[in-house]
Formats: sequence, C-alpha cells, structure tokens
Amino acid sequence: MIKIEVKGQRKAVEKAQKVLAPQLNQLEQMNEKDARLKIQDVIDEYRLAASIVVNGNSVWSKRRILGNLKRIRDTGRLYGEKTPHRELIGGVLYLPAETDPILSMYFYEFLHLHCGTMAHYNIHGWIAEYPTLDHLKRFFRRNEFGHRVIDYVPSWMADAKRIVEAIEMTLFPLESYVRYRRRR
Repeated sequence: MIKIEVKGQRKAVEKAQKVLAPQLNQLEQMNEKDARLKIQDVIDEYRLAASIVVNGNSVWSKRRILGNLKRIRDTGRLYGEKTPHRELIGGVLYLPAETDPILSMYFYEFLHLHCGTMAHYNIHGWIAEYPTLDHLKRFFRRNEFGHRVIDYVPSWMADAKRIVEAIEMTLFPLESYVRYRRRR
C-alpha cells in the first residue's frame, strides 16, 4: 500500500484533495509506478498546483515541464535578456549573478532532483552552467554522472521517466522517432 500526501497552499490542497478523493482508495492499492502515472495524468488534466507526494517523493506535472521546455526551445536559451555570469565575491568566491530566467523554478527542481545534476548553488548557477538549448541537449545526452538522463531516472519513478522521454522527443525528434520505430 502506498502513502499519498497533498502539500501546498490551502486552496491548491483543497482542490487537489477534492479531485483525488473519489480515486484515493484505488490509488493507494496500486503499485507505485502505476499510481504515479495515474496521479500525473490527474495533475495535468486538472492543472493542479498542489504538490502530490507518493511515499515521500513528488509526482511531477508533464504539462508544466514540457510547456517550459517549448518556451526554452523557441528562444534557444534558458535565460531572458541578461546573459548569465558569475560575480566575484570577496576576491575568492564566484556566485551566479541573478538573471531573468526562462527556465522555471519547477523545471529546475525537476532537473536537479531527478536528472543527475547538482543544484549549482541555485537556478542562476544552473543556468550559468547550461545557458543554451544546445547545452541542455548535451546534458540530456550525458548528465553530470556520465549517464544519459533517461537511464539515470529509476524505473519506479514512472512519472519522471515519462517526462524525460517526452523531453527527449522534443529535443531529439528524429532520433526519438527512429528509436520508437525500432521498438515496434
């Protein structure tokens, strides 16, 4: 049996609980992989803002991440007008300078929690390390631990795996098509 929790602001939590209530008993009896996919579908269908946690781990919105990825793809970069850089602090320490990111905090959290990268101090540090779409593509081919991101995500985290597959289809459409055709 799995444990499902809803966290966040009161209104968002109430909406999520109302939507999940009719399915809660069924969801708690499912295996974790299937429950995570079902919850992800509900999050995206009802545009839930509350954080839904299964056995202590968040279930991620595919719609939110892919929407932000499309914006990044259209601009070709993860930052707004101001180019990301690091500023020298006290003659020894370089900290990332604040920029107006296109990369959302939600997508950033997904990247550093589940895709094989460290946080790089904060979102601005991550953008300074991976400022363009080409950098993001290289990261998904080989994360900071030397793995393709899809191979890094554990199989029980089916919602994250589904998102990474969709990200790859967006970043590498021709390669994804060829891989899909081979599986058939």
